[in-house]
This record gives sequence, structure tokens and C-alpha cells, in this order.
Amino acid sequence: MKQRETLIRKIIPVELFDMAGLEHWLSDMAAQGLHLVKLNHDTARFRQGEPVSGVRFGLEITGVADIDRERNAAYQEAGWTYVTTLRNLYYVYRTERTDAPPLHTDPALQSQRWNKLYRSARRGFVWNVALLVLAAVLTALLLADTPILNLLTTSAVPLILFGLYQLCSLPAAWAEVQDLSRLVRRLEAGEPMDHRAPYPRRRLVPLLSFSLCILLIVLLVLPRYILPFLGGGMRPIGEVSDFSPLSLAQVEGQGYRPYEMEDPNQSDYFHYSRRNRYLLCWNQWEVFQAGQADLAGKLNWMQIDWYDIPAPLSFLSAPLADELLSKAMKLDEYIWWTDQKDGTWQVSKHSDPRVKFLSTARKERTLFQAAAAATGDHVVLVRYTGHGDLSEHLEDIIQMTAGGAA
Repeated sequence: MKQRETLIRKIIPVELFDMAGLEHWLSDMAAQGLHLVKLNHDTARFRQGEPVSGVRFGLEITGVADIDRERNAAYQEAGWTYVTTLRNLYYVYRTERTDAPPLHTDPALQSQRWNKLYRSARRGFVWNVALLVLAAVLTALLLADTPILNLLTTSAVPLILFGLYQLCSLPAAWAEVQDLSRLVRRLEAGEPMDHRAPYPRRRLVPLLSFSLCILLIVLLVLPRYILPFLGGGMRPIGEVSDFSPLSLAQVEGQGYRPYEMEDPNQSDYFHYSRRNRYLLCWNQWEVFQAGQADLAGKLNWMQIDWYDIPAPLSFLSAPLADELLSKAMKLDEYIWWTDQKDGTWQVSKHSDPRVKFLSTARKERTLFQAAAAATGDHVVLVRYTGHGDLSEHLEDIIQMTAGGAA
């Protein structure tokens, strides 16, 4: 039975554009009994075998992945054996013959090939700058209206982190462009490359940086396209598990006619609850209740938005409640089933030692009302259009922020 060969993966300790350093490192690996099998952008795979001293490696720049068979045959006659291809960058050759001629002897020809890499690195730097500007613009747009709410419920934080990542990567990218520029100028001046130059150790920054970039991209996609599906769809209000919602019937009082559904155990767009999942606010509830429409087609309704703030971000609860209340006072003009009347919002602040924030707001000459409250880790916003008075139900609102029954 054929014994399975042992493959070892190692992080490449030199910059990929350091051709001399990479050739030197691969030779050192062969002297330790690690013979190259595959070369990737950040790692190399080796077959473990007997140490071989005097092995040399040669790298040939290529702009495509296809192997030039005629060139390989010519190199084979000169003593160089093709090993692998690093896509869009190098063909890798190996020789154990001391009399094998160097692969690279014409600085002018090398300068033309390295100039392609230089232009590619320069375009990559410009692309990084463009991504930084795009991240900054998108972040500014997200945080322009309700910054605290968007920090908790959108991709704003991953977007900020991605922008910082791009900013921190610019110096290294610019240094790479400068190094390649200097190399091209030396080759154009006729100075040959030193293929036995000692290689400087590359830190783990490139690999860690790539992993961080992938993580940030996942985090950018997660809040918008994945998390919304984890909370489930609409459900009956009775299934709200973290608090007991304030009842519209309780606020309306006598004469209230509830919205009628064929099945009280079901939900629809006028009587439902929905749990939402966000990256920095994993548990958020939206509860909507409506009464019977009057002859003019107008509804009495109440919407409750309840937020569970993570403990490290609990200092944002009071500012978030204030922000939500301010936002609620701007939304009445978009409610199509209520009379659009002019009026001034009157805000009343209430003091209670159990909460960090407690305020109610009412628009004069209309039925619009809103209330917001915040404890250390819970925030609740109540938007209401009806004939009751939210200020008479402060205790119920406080109980919702405490997660208790209304």
C-alpha cells in the first residue's frame, strides 16, 4: 500500500514582491527537508523529505496562469525544473545543479515585467483609497439622522471598522508601491537583481490583515442580509417573551373597539409582534396594535419599539431614548391613516429614580403622542394615535423597560 506523503503548510515570512527573499527562503526550506509543492499568496505547502543542500529556486514573473511549455522545456535543458505557479505573479523553478545559469540575466527585460507589477500595486493603492472614501461617505450617511440607533441596528460599526482597516493598510500599500518603483528604476539603470540576498522576516500582519478584512466584510453583510431572518416573522402579540406590552385598549379606555381578526391567535399587519436581531442589539421587539377604523377610515393605533442594549453599551440607553422620541415627533406626517394637521409638539420630562430617561410628547390639536423611557439596558418607545393620554400610563411604560408586566 502506497504511503501517504506528509504535507506541511507554512506562512511565507517575506513579502511576495521580494523575489530574492522568497527564492532564498525556499532554498532554506529545502535544506531543512521541506520541498515546495504549492505556493499561495500567504502560505506555502511543502512535502517533508530528506534535507538537500545547494538547492536553488528561480522565480519568473508572469501575468497569466497558463504555463509556457516551450519556456519550461528550455529551462529544463538548462537544469531548472518547473515546480508550481503562483497565479498572476510567478512561475517557480528549482535546480540542484551548481552550473545551472540564472533565470534572470537581462535587467532591461526584467524591468518591463516588474513594471507591470508596479502598475498593478499602484492601482491597488488607488483602489484602497477609493474604498476608504466610500466607507467614510456611507458612514456619514448612516449616522446623519439617528446615529445611536444606526450604530446599534445597522452596519455602521463594521463600516467604521472597515474604514479604519483601510486607513491602517494605506502606509503598507504605499511602501510596497515605493519599493517596486525603486526596483524598476534600478533594473532600468542596468543593475541586476541579487538572487541570494538575505530575506527580512515578514510579520504576520499580512495574513492577519487579510483575515480581518474577510471578517469585516462578513460583519457588513450580516446585519442587513442575515440577521433579519433570524428573529422570525410576524407573530401574535401574546408571544412577546421579554416584556408585557402596554395594551391599546388600556390606553383608549371605554368605547374602544379592537381591530377584529378572523383568528385571534394569528397576526396581520394591524395586530402583530416581531422580534428583530441586530449586530449590537440582539433582542429588539416591535409591537403594533390597532383599533377599528371610524367612518372616515381613521385608526387608533399604537406601536411599541423595545430595545435590549448590551451591558457594555448601556451608557447609550438614555441618549437612544431621547433620539427615538425626537425621531417619533417627525414621523406623524408619514402616517397615511391619520389627519394631517399642523400643531406644535409639547414635550414633558418626568423624573423617576428607576429610569435614566422618561419623557412624553403630544402634538397640539392632533391625536399624535409619543413616549420614551430608558433604564440601564432597556429602551422603549411608544408611538400612539388615539384619545387616551400616555402620560397617565408612565408606570406601565416603566414596567416595560424593566421587562415586567404592564
